[in-house]
Amino acid sequence: MAMAKSEIGLLVRSVPLAAMAGGMAWGIRGQYGHETGAMIFGVLVGLVIVLMYVPQATALQAARAIGLFTLAIGFGGSMTYGQTIGLTMDASIHGNVADPHWNAAAYRWGMVGLAIKGGLWIGFGGLFLGIGLSHRKVSPREMLGIGIALILLFFVGRWLLNTPFDPPNKQLPYIYFSDHWQWEDASNVKPRPEVWGGLLIAFAGLMSYFVAIKRDPLPVLLGLWGVIGGLGFPIGQSLQAAEAWDSATFAQGIFGVRTLP
Repeated sequence: MAMAKSEIGLLVRSVPLAAMAGGMAWGIRGQYGHETGAMIFGVLVGLVIVLMYVPQATALQAARAIGLFTLAIGFGGSMTYGQTIGLTMDASIHGNVADPHWNAAAYRWGMVGLAIKGGLWIGFGGLFLGIGLSHRKVSPREMLGIGIALILLFFVGRWLLNTPFDPPNKQLPYIYFSDHWQWEDASNVKPRPEVWGGLLIAFAGLMSYFVAIKRDPLPVLLGLWGVIGGLGFPIGQSLQAAEAWDSATFAQGIFGVRTLP
């Protein structure tokens, strides 16, 4: 079904506003970091989404949806991703256009890691936003049960997918998206523990609950759209990696006008 002009106009307005809110939030996030910093993104972007797409919501309904979205975005702040980004752009791994020793395997692996981490990050945000906006309410007792189940699933997933982690004995998980001796000299490698596996199992469990038990499509659909939206992480990083590879070209800016000193 074709989108109405009003829907297209709303989309055209909301995307840049949400992007600007998210960009400002990420700048502020740097002062705090981790879960607390990520929640700033949840508040500002959540406000844009709810106020623009659900203007008829009461103050309590809006606060609930934004609060749940903020909480879920905070989950993603527990994931380490700096070294995953490094797999796609570190000079020690890839060099640059002047000194090329390109490692395509490390680049692809880093992008896969960013897609998984980004998908889980925004997927949880979409899922919890759907819980807050849905007409099928979740009672406080049910929400408590969901919280306990998520914690248990998180630890199960972390045990299954993010262990062993014993850097002194060079034991890392089989699927590992941070710095690894496989990619560069051991003197440069300082592995970090990952938790994406715990979030993956928790996310899958909660999605299954809303599909099979709750039978509520809104959280499920928004969760899936969030996973797709999380692909913006590797897409955006591809530009940063390209700049690291050939900074001189990027310094020229658009139409060949130099933008960097």
